[in-house]
Amino acid sequence: MYVILVYDICTENENGKRRLPKVMKKCREFLHHTQKSVFEGEITEAKFMKLKLDLRRIINENEDYVVFFKFPNKNNMERENIGIDYDPTNNIL
Repeated sequence: MYVILVYDICTENENGKRRLPKVMKKCREFLHHTQKSVFEGEITEAKFMKLKLDLRRIINENEDYVVFFKFPNKNNMERENIGIDYDPTNNIL
């Protein structure tokens, strides 16, 4: 499946400031970093479940949120850019 992940971590306190880099690091293990708090890429169902479980352990569900947009594959979505067309998955062999 193809996933676009977007997150917002509350950094108004020290705990949030410590969570933010942990969330980014975890997302980079599974997806391509597209823009600040946006990640995307192909991922298996098993890895997707692992990513969700790991993120649940990191975030504070009362202050933070993570949104997943799931597509069967990259071909079943339409992508439109304004400005440079940056697709981090284009250089993968």
